[in-house]
Amino acid sequence: MKKDEKPILSKEKRSAAAGLIKKYLEENSDAEIGQMQAEFLMDFIADNIGVYFYNQGVADAMTFMAEKTEDLFVLMKDEKLK
Repeated sequence: MKKDEKPILSKEKRSAAAGLIKKYLEENSDAEIGQMQAEFLMDFIADNIGVYFYNQGVADAMTFMAEKTEDLFVLMKDEKLK
């Protein structure tokens, strides 16, 4: 996270996410890192890779909304005059 940016995650969620990074590294590699190092790694991932996840989420939301918009056409009634 850059110095003057507002945090995206609450302190609790940030701590929990860093804990998951620590646990993953301990279980899947020889690396053991502290909480602060895990938070630095999380910041790096968020700052440099997070945009890919964000953009995919936006694309998925656009696809979902397009599908739902198409569903609305099914609800239209015949407009023949009587």
